[in-house]
Amino acid sequence: MPEPRPSVSPPSGALPSWGLPRRRFSPLARDIVIALVVKAIVLYGLWYAFFRTPTAPGMKMETLAVEERLIAPIAPSEPGNGR
Repeated sequence: MPEPRPSVSPPSGALPSWGLPRRRFSPLARDIVIALVVKAIVLYGLWYAFFRTPTAPGMKMETLAVEERLIAPIAPSEPGNGR
């Protein structure tokens, strides 16, 4: 009868059971990811608190009126200006 093989633990860089290599983030990459997640949460909170719904329940504006207010018409150039 053959002797059972002793179990050997795999090296730390071995593939997990699902076949993907295990990667560790560097401290800089980890800090950047954490900062981006916190920033996204803060931005979503600000949007939710201030921009989710209009301030006045019946406040609606026509698109043309908003465009006229935000986009200034191009001023005609003067013929004798020389610039």
